Order: sequence, then C-alpha cells, then structure tokens
Amino acid sequence: MPLRAWGDKGHRVVSTLALRSLPEGPKAWFAGREADVCDHASDPDHWKSDRKEGPRHFLDMEPYGDPGHLPRTLEEAYAKVGGGYYQLGVVPWIIQDRWRDLVDAFRSGDAARVGFATAILGHYIADAHVPLHTTTNHDGQFTNQRGVHSRWESGLVERHIAAEDLSVPPARADEAFVTRPWDWLRASHALVPQLLEDDREADRTSPQHDRGRSRTPAYWMIFWNKQGPVVKRQLELGGQHLGDAILNAWISAGRPPCPPRPQE
Repeated sequence: MPLRAWGDKGHRVVSTLALRSLPEGPKAWFAGREADVCDHASDPDHWKSDRKEGPRHFLDMEPYGDPGHLPRTLEEAYAKVGGGYYQLGVVPWIIQDRWRDLVDAFRSGDAARVGFATAILGHYIADAHVPLHTTTNHDGQFTNQRGVHSRWESGLVERHIAAEDLSVPPARADEAFVTRPWDWLRASHALVPQLLEDDREADRTSPQHDRGRSRTPAYWMIFWNKQGPVVKRQLELGGQHLGDAILNAWISAGRPPCPPRPQE
C-alpha cells in the first residue's frame, strides 16, 4: 500500500474544512496558526524511513470477512488473522492514539503543539475516508486497474477540488467519538465497487497502449462526472470528522481557554 493519500491538496482541504467547523472555544487555539496546520497535514506521507508507517494509513477489510465484524482491538485483530495483522493496516487504532495526543496537547496549554497534533490526527482521519484505503485491491492491481488509487484521490482532487466549494456542518460533541473510525471505514469500503466500475468505464476512452502512462481528457471528464460527487463528499466527511475530533479532544481536556500568544 503506498503511503500517499489525497495528496497535499486533499489533506489541506480536510484541515481547512475542519477548522472552519469549530465553535469559538477550540477555534481560538488555531487563530493565526491555520496555515501551520495545513502545512503539516501531509507530514505522515513523508515518514518513509519508518517501516511501520505504511500500515498506519489503511485497513484492509477482506481478510477479516464481514466488514460489520471488524476487530475493535489489536488483540482481536491478532486473534482473527494472526501475527500479520499489522501489515493489514491499523489506521483506526492510530486515529485513536493521535486523538489522545491531541487531548494531551490541549492539556499542555501549548497552542503550537495543539496545531501540530491536529495536523497529524487529521492526516489519518482523511485517509480513513479514501475507499481504496479499505481494500486489498488498493491500487486496482487485482482488476487490471493499476494507478486508480492516485487517479481517484489525487488526480481528481488536483483537477477539480477547491475548499471554498465544499462545506461542513458545525463540529458536534460525541461521547462515543473514539469508536467512530470503524463506522467511517465501513462506509468508505462500501464505495469501492462503484469506484472501480466507474474507472473501468472511463478507461474505455484510453488507448490500450497508453494506459500505463496517461489518461485522455475524455477519461478525466467521465471519471469526474461519475466520482466527483463521491470525492467531494468524502473530503467533506473527512473535514467534518476532524472538526468533531478537535472539539471532542478539547472537551475531554476540560475545555481549556487558549493561552495568550507571546509578544513577538
């Protein structure tokens, strides 16, 4: 599974939407630091020297059988598939860990630390909303569709998406927030069959000899017409759920007021 997901632009969009959704209490922590959050939103994609990093971005569902019975703990994952569970992906547990980092950051009173923790948490939340991060056929390698991963999550985003065209509802308090990543992953996984079918249909416009290198303008037009609404919705959900994560981390930290910025 490649590390990159959504590309830099997609991760920036998710961060922008999330900060836009916050109420005044937690929003004050990011005043003047919004760009820093966006600048670091893609950092985990560049941590390639850590061999454990790749599986932190996805969860392959098929080896576990019914998506409705995914393991909720690492111990359950080990019991179901054995010692290879880590290579099948651990993104929901990483989201939980990084969310707790954000709670600790709020408690520390360090706004810069809060911003960085938000950026990193947001990266993994965004990845959980990429359908191809939930399947063993993550790049269409089993269906003769190699490259579909980047075509969907980066190609369409770079060509068509702007944060100002997307919207999210206000962040909401949720006592069960830490259990939500499994819901997001199941919903993302349900989108995989149609995504692959739409790519195949659009790809009928591409010359057979050229499919390994590029796609025609007709391909991108058809793929966008079919999957554009899905891409936009998944980005909006990523932003919405990151906003929820920030709000609930702030609440769990005791609703701390933002400390005044030091004089520059």
